[in-house]
Amino acid sequence: MSTDRGTSIFWLLVAVVVAVGSYRLGLGSVSQPGSGFLPFWASVLLGLLSLVCFGQAVVNRKGRPRPEPLFAGRLWHRVVLAFVALAAYAQVVPFAGYNLATFLLMAFLFWLAGRQRLWRVAVYSLGTTVMTYYVFSRALNLQFPAGPLGF
Repeated sequence: MSTDRGTSIFWLLVAVVVAVGSYRLGLGSVSQPGSGFLPFWASVLLGLLSLVCFGQAVVNRKGRPRPEPLFAGRLWHRVVLAFVALAAYAQVVPFAGYNLATFLLMAFLFWLAGRQRLWRVAVYSLGTTVMTYYVFSRALNLQFPAGPLGF
């Protein structure tokens, strides 16, 4: 069994389990959705996509070149570093505050993604932090933890 066939069967089974659980929660209607409405339709979409993937894996002929695996020849350790940075960010935000923690996270992620020059990383990180702060804090009136400097 090819890898695509196996993974598509796995995701089809996940979709069936989620759809059954969501249906038991109650679907409601479009105008008054129940708590299972969104997960049910998401699982239906997942099931359809997994069937399409399975069909493509069955039809795939031996003469066609096989795509290379996702992480073959890639710098997959960057993905692990990004997850570690996100986990650390979740722990640091309550103490350092949103602005400082977000600036440091974005600086690390921008540096990790492209190994760019330091001034570019700083400008992009500052811009991202300021933009997200004003959108979420000012426009949407959400409260973020204040850091040791009071902002």
